[in-house]
Amino acid sequence: MKIDNSLKSMVLALLLAGLGALSCSHDTRRPTKVIVVGVDAADWGVMRHLLDQGRLPNFTRLISKGATGRSETFIPLQKSPILWTSIATSKLPDEHGIGGFVKSTETGQMVPYTGNVRRVKAIWDILGDHGMTVGVVGWMVTWPAQKVNGYLVSDYIQYETEKKIKLEHQTYPEDFFEEIDHLRLVKADMTDDRIAHLYPVDRTDEELGVEPWRRDYVKMIFATDETFRRVARYVHEKGVDFLAVYFNGVDSMCHNLWDQSKNENHPLHDVIDNYYVWIDEVLGQFMDMVDDETLLVVCSDHGFYGPRRAEDGGLLLGVYMHGRYGIVGFMGKGIRAGSQIVDADILDITPTILYALGIPVARDMHGRVLTSAFEPDFLRNNPVAFVPTYETGEREAEEPIVSPVDEKIKEKLKAVGYMQ
Repeated sequence: MKIDNSLKSMVLALLLAGLGALSCSHDTRRPTKVIVVGVDAADWGVMRHLLDQGRLPNFTRLISKGATGRSETFIPLQKSPILWTSIATSKLPDEHGIGGFVKSTETGQMVPYTGNVRRVKAIWDILGDHGMTVGVVGWMVTWPAQKVNGYLVSDYIQYETEKKIKLEHQTYPEDFFEEIDHLRLVKADMTDDRIAHLYPVDRTDEELGVEPWRRDYVKMIFATDETFRRVARYVHEKGVDFLAVYFNGVDSMCHNLWDQSKNENHPLHDVIDNYYVWIDEVLGQFMDMVDDETLLVVCSDHGFYGPRRAEDGGLLLGVYMHGRYGIVGFMGKGIRAGSQIVDADILDITPTILYALGIPVARDMHGRVLTSAFEPDFLRNNPVAFVPTYETGEREAEEPIVSPVDEKIKEKLKAVGYMQ
């Protein structure tokens, strides 16, 4: 039986199409959007029992559907403002200029570091220069809010100020504060019912055997994280290309309740676990925002170890409670599902995001692209590109700006052992 030429052509075309589909089994196009969820002090080891118990379904989904691993922090151990600035810049502290929580001025006054002190570009500045719209919510050391190509909601929106005090530059644009003010929560908004999923509010302080301030502290920390969650979801609805949001609560709960968490008979034994469970729920909400064009990034600045012993036998608190390894995870466009990231550190986050988006990595960045997170086809079709630097030399060293909330910040630092 003869087959006419038109039928032969159709069969050949179908065969070629099938072979093409087989040879390009993975989508090698780059993502066009990124969501970064920063969880201070998140630690795979600390959450291991919760993962095993099935209580962290979204972190479990990140592990199975994404690429995950440990992320090494700076050694010697450093304070979180240094680390989160290095995560956002891939630069070392002596380059980016943020030296900790507070700085001593010429008059001897201890003033919290503020965003004007940062001397190098953050990833949101670089992306904005490349025409991407950005949204940054609650990231450490971002007050006063600097100009970005989009929205910046500084970490200072968490502080409750006196009615007569006008704290300027909490957001960029400035008038964006009025748009999100209704989403802010402060300690005064936190009834016992609102923290009942975290803290045993049905027990008195005497029954719990703790100081009365502990309950208020949980309310303050949860109000901050819940504010950042609400605002970040609102900013996402603005349609930004890059969204970064920071959550502090895991770190604060660990600093304050680590000893209690290790005593199964203590009524506050579950508070840290409960907070991880809530963060997992929040992570699920951001996962639900991920579409076919989006890369999700989850990271921490360090892990958590607990109090260490000094040579004289005393307890070392504050930064000495940090663990050497935090977490890193990627999920979405171009990512190799179920893969393990090896030899990562906190300086690698920014270069990896730039690479995924097709933006050159600066050679003066200290991190590297975490290639083990990506599909082999993606890597073959998208080689890493470089530029010498993104710095223009326009940012000069400045002193921190005194603000009306400085005392509140220092009170919070004393509660976690960072200040005396």
